[in-house]
Amino acid sequence: MIQKLRIGVLLLLHVLIFLHIFVFEDDIVGSIDFQEFFHAFIKHGILNAGAILVIIAFMTTLIFGRFFCGWACHFGAIQEFSWWILKKLNINPITINSKLVTILPIILLLNYYFIPNIIYAFNNPWELNIKLNEPDIWEFLPGWLIGILTFFIDGFLLVYFLGRKGFCRFLCPWGAFLKFPNSMSMFKVRKVDTCTYCHECTKICPVGIDVSYEINKFDKVVNTNCTSCLLCTSGCPSQSLSYKFKNPMYEKYSLGYYLKKPTKHHENIKHQFKSIRNKDSILLIFCLLFSISIDGLYGIGHFMSFGIGLLSAYFLFTLKYSTMQFKIFANSIVIIFFLWHGTIKYSIWQGIKNYENKQFDSGIINLERATKLYPKKISKFHLMLGDMYYLKGNSEKALEHAMIAHSINPSYSAPIEIINRLNK
Repeated sequence: MIQKLRIGVLLLLHVLIFLHIFVFEDDIVGSIDFQEFFHAFIKHGILNAGAILVIIAFMTTLIFGRFFCGWACHFGAIQEFSWWILKKLNINPITINSKLVTILPIILLLNYYFIPNIIYAFNNPWELNIKLNEPDIWEFLPGWLIGILTFFIDGFLLVYFLGRKGFCRFLCPWGAFLKFPNSMSMFKVRKVDTCTYCHECTKICPVGIDVSYEINKFDKVVNTNCTSCLLCTSGCPSQSLSYKFKNPMYEKYSLGYYLKKPTKHHENIKHQFKSIRNKDSILLIFCLLFSISIDGLYGIGHFMSFGIGLLSAYFLFTLKYSTMQFKIFANSIVIIFFLWHGTIKYSIWQGIKNYENKQFDSGIINLERATKLYPKKISKFHLMLGDMYYLKGNSEKALEHAMIAHSINPSYSAPIEIINRLNK
């Protein structure tokens, strides 16, 4: 019954999301997104619907654990649906055991959401404002193609290759944000009767926690990835588990819970897990390099870029191939792809920086390289090149790039101004 209720809540959530986007729109309530807490509230002091959502999620996590993740997260629901499809197809992905499940989400949270917005808030005026209808619903949403690809990569492929709730475990910054209140939560899955060591709780856990080990070692689930979905309590044949409240004044806390060494999985369940901890360092380095090299290109967001980067690093160093020749070929394609886009990303970054600092010679070299290598044509880059060539006295090249910028975005007035200036 409890799982039917949870699935019903998740389905209702998606209906409400659909109604909000296509029926109610944003006249009263704008984008309801976790990142609004960082980009709006922390950065500018704007308390909107997204910021309120995060505050509520944080406070309820202190009481109920990561209840939001298990009962109200659409991304989590998509991953559970993907897992269900794979099981129906008799595909049983192995859940990957790695320290990256802690490291990568924290890197995403700190680097893209927390640190830059804290720094901005310290260096700029901050005033509390309530604006429930800001921002627009579509302001942070990608186009349909990128959106579908993001759900496919993060919601399906990460589950297929990295195991249950692959995105939640390895990449989700919101999960990392809720780890601390989850460690202090009053309601936890607790051992209430003799365990028969059937390991059904571990087999059924959607986030790959070794529940059997934790409840017998600590008398409760202490893993901060627990999403309070209650699958383990409802699936325990001996009813040894219960989702119970305990007064925090009498709760036992220990840093050792969270720094514990990886367990050796029991014979009955070890086939469900695979440890790659000996490759964590090299995977982390290449995941970051790969992800950063494509982040922002083609409209790709952080979640999709890190999903691609993580999977590519995993393929490169962990996946087994049928022949050495095919492995060399496949790995060469991966390396060339990210070197190509890393060069584009670096050239764009340097080109814009040089343009803003009026270092036009370097700016022209970098942006010319970027526009030649980048398959997607960007009006802004050609406009910058046109402006730099004009200021350098090369009217022919200035006109060429202004015309390209105008053809890409005919409604943009800046290229027309340069063209009229050159034609006088």
